[in-house]
Amino acid sequence: INAEYMGAADRHLKGLAEWHAPSAGMFVWIRLLGVEDSRTLIREKARDQKVLLVPGASFSPEGPDVKSPFVRASYSLATPEQMDTALQRLATILKEAAAGR
Repeated sequence: INAEYMGAADRHLKGLAEWHAPSAGMFVWIRLLGVEDSRTLIREKARDQKVLLVPGASFSPEGPDVKSPFVRASYSLATPEQMDTALQRLATILKEAAAGR
């Protein structure tokens, strides 16, 4: 599944985000380019598009109020088709956010 997720990320997020393929586990961290804080984007816009990601600030040792451009995605239960759809939707959200700046 990791390879399918990375392939979908390459197809949809290139130029919009940065990530590294994890060597183990079921999560991938994604840095959203041009996004200072991922919370609103993820908790509102992504959720409304049925894209479930966790804002990076949720994992910060400095507390959840710190700004973070990162999100954490899990690919353990999603099918390759679901992953592709989710990352395509995330790309659209990122493009819309960039256009609104």
